[in-house]
Amino acid sequence: MTSPVYWRYSFDDDSGNDEGLGGKRAPVNPEIGGFPLNPEIWDQFLKGSRLACARLISLVENHPEWVPEVRNKLIPHQKSAIRIGITGPPGVGKSTVTAALARRALKENHSIGIIAVDPSSPFTGGAFLGDRVRMQSLSSDPHVFIRSLASREGHGGLSPSTPYVADILDAFGMDRILIETVGVGQAELDVLTCSDMIILVLQPGTGDIIQALKAGILEVGDIFLVNKADLPGTEILLESLRFLFEISAGRKDKPAPPILTASAVQDLGMDEVYIEMEQQIRSIIQSGLYQKKKLDRMEREIRESIQQNLWERFSALMNAVEEIPAASERLLESRQSPYPYIRDTCAQIEIKFSKERPCHEDGE
Repeated sequence: MTSPVYWRYSFDDDSGNDEGLGGKRAPVNPEIGGFPLNPEIWDQFLKGSRLACARLISLVENHPEWVPEVRNKLIPHQKSAIRIGITGPPGVGKSTVTAALARRALKENHSIGIIAVDPSSPFTGGAFLGDRVRMQSLSSDPHVFIRSLASREGHGGLSPSTPYVADILDAFGMDRILIETVGVGQAELDVLTCSDMIILVLQPGTGDIIQALKAGILEVGDIFLVNKADLPGTEILLESLRFLFEISAGRKDKPAPPILTASAVQDLGMDEVYIEMEQQIRSIIQSGLYQKKKLDRMEREIRESIQQNLWERFSALMNAVEEIPAASERLLESRQSPYPYIRDTCAQIEIKFSKERPCHEDGE
C-alpha cells in the first residue's frame, strides 16, 4: 500500500479569506455579468421593483453558486415573514386552497408571496409551471408576488432553490409566504424544514387513507384540511383521520391538529381555514416556536454548507469522480465490504482548525 497522503484543511477565522470557512468565492459568470453586486439592482429591489425581485429569484434558481453572495445582502433586510407550507397528494386542490388563503390575507392587509413548485420531467427536465394559472385573479395585485419553480433535482416536494426564493420574498416585504409543494407522498417532507407551519390538504375518495398517511406526512401537519368536502366519502375520511391521531405515537408530545373541511373551488369553508391559520401563527410567535424554527433553519444551513464545502475540497484532492467508481468496481469484483476502504480513506484526512485571527491592515 502506498504511503498515506494527508489532506490538511486549515480554517482561518477571517471572513476576508476566500479559502476559510466560507469556502471558495464563486467565480463571476459571464452570462450574468456579476450583476448581484450591482448597486442599481439592489437599490431597485429595496425600492420595491418587481423586475429586480424576479431577476434575483432567477439568479438563485439558475446559478446556485451565487446564493451566498445574494443572501449576504438579503438577510439584513428580512422582515420575519411567516412561511406556510401547503402540501398533500396530487390533485387535492392545493393551488385553489393557496389562492383562497391569499385572497383572505390580502383583505387583512398582508403582503403575500406565493411559491408554487411544479414537477420537472425526469426525461426532459422541463416543467409545465401551470399552478399559477389557478391564481390569475391575484396576479395583478401589487401586494402579491407569485413565482412558479420547477422541482428540478429536488425530490422532497420542493425545488432546491425554494428556501432562497422565500428569503428574497421576505426581504422584498412579503409577510406571508405560501409555499405550495409538488404533490407529495409518505416521505417527501422538505417542506417541513422550509416552513413555519404546514397545512396538509387531502380529499375524499383517494383510496386507503391509512396507507396514504403513513408515519412521515401524518406527523408534520399543523392543520389538516379535507378539501372537496362535497364529494362522497368525506365522513369516512374524517373518521379515519381521527382514529389515526388517537393511535399515532409520532404525535404523542403534541395535541392532534385541527381537522377542517372545505370546498375551495366553491370558496366554502375557507374562512374557517384562514382563521385557524392565523390563530396558529399567533401561537407559534407567542410561544417562541417561530424563533426556534428560524434557529433550526440557520443551524441546518451551517451544517450542510460545511459538509458540502468539505466534500468539494476532499473530492478535488482525491479525484473522487474517478477514484470512487474505480474503488467500487474493485470491491464488487472481490466481494469485499466497502468499510475498510472508507476507514483507510478517512484516516488520510487531517483537519487543522485555527482560530487565530490575522491582523487587518487598519490594525483592528
